[in-house]
Amino acid sequence: MTAPSVPRTAPPRRDAVLRLFCVPHAGGSARVFRDWQRYAPPGIEVVPAGRGTRAGASAARSVREIARDFAATVRATVGRNPYVLLGHSMGSLIAYEVAAAAGSKDLPAPALLVVSGRNPPHRPPAWTHRVLGLTDGELLAELRALGSVPPGLSPSIAAHFFLPAFRADLRMAHTYLPAQQLRCTVAPLLVLAGRQDPLTDDAVLPQWGRYSDEGCTVAHHDGGHFALYERVPWLMGLIGAQLRRAEPGPPGRSSVGKEGHGC
Repeated sequence: MTAPSVPRTAPPRRDAVLRLFCVPHAGGSARVFRDWQRYAPPGIEVVPAGRGTRAGASAARSVREIARDFAATVRATVGRNPYVLLGHSMGSLIAYEVAAAAGSKDLPAPALLVVSGRNPPHRPPAWTHRVLGLTDGELLAELRALGSVPPGLSPSIAAHFFLPAFRADLRMAHTYLPAQQLRCTVAPLLVLAGRQDPLTDDAVLPQWGRYSDEGCTVAHHDGGHFALYERVPWLMGLIGAQLRRAEPGPPGRSSVGKEGHGC
């Protein structure tokens, strides 16, 4: 994955009071978020980020390298204005790293960190290790079962374009380790998972709570690993509710609501 940058096909919305930065899964691009703006509440601008948003950008070598460059993009975009970080699967690691480094005078902490389809950093999914050595055909079959292969993608095109990008991202996600000294974000944390997602473990998802000083909420939705992309209206409503819940209050709280349980 090249370091996520922000495509600007239109000028920033003048009425935006908060920007929602979205980082995709391994092998994904900013295009997976292209329709999200239509479901966003008034005042929220969806800012897709990911591969393909910066021509000629060289591939990054680690999750932290991606996060460092993406943090600079966020800083240049938001200034001192409020924002939310959302990452899906591998994108969750990138969003977490940016949030953990934020909170300084250069980059304020996000109003909310949303991680989706990913176990906490210290509990990587066994699936990643299992598929690393598969042949192209075997890997493509695994990805089709997860729902990540675009309809109509031929094996030859997959082998030349889709799979090399995915393998590079997968290696970065596999070699990622959280810092030995735990780095917590000062943003509230919202953890999302599909009830039929084989890449997440319900027993360990609440352990994301140790990565935030502001508590976390775990929320489940129907479907598998990529079902979130089909539940954007639900997601936008949940983000709005979390932002209202995260307004100033006692530190270290856990959010408990209808959609999830506190960590």
